[in-house]
Amino acid sequence: MTTAITPLGNVAKLALVARRHVTTTPAPEPCTVTLYPHDQTISLQPRVRYEPVAVLGALLIWTHRLTGIIGRWWHTPGGVLHITLTGRGPYGTRIKVYSGFPYEQASTHLRLEQGRRESVTPDELYRLALTLRTRERDTP
Repeated sequence: MTTAITPLGNVAKLALVARRHVTTTPAPEPCTVTLYPHDQTISLQPRVRYEPVAVLGALLIWTHRLTGIIGRWWHTPGGVLHITLTGRGPYGTRIKVYSGFPYEQASTHLRLEQGRRESVTPDELYRLALTLRTRERDTP
């Protein structure tokens, strides 16, 4: 006889929270939703073009209803700016949303050495998106 490490009720509750979050958030459809019942965590990757403003916008939209948001970004060895925002959703569920885009597209506005990780706030991501969008409009 085996014993479940996580009670099945936790899986059902987490699936319900994930379903509600996905269906009530007016954001690009996620390409990946992963449930971690033991940690009461939902991991979500938005389906967006590999374009900085779209990526930043999707991250901000998917997390706008969460509380206690903690952000991290990482300049990967492959040259990607990987961004993760984690916050609390209903019933204390942790929701982690992540995506990325080529670091070089933000390198004139951001100094993050390759391999380095730093904290980032949603406000900083919003300002970066506005700056990049303005640059796109001003570029012939």
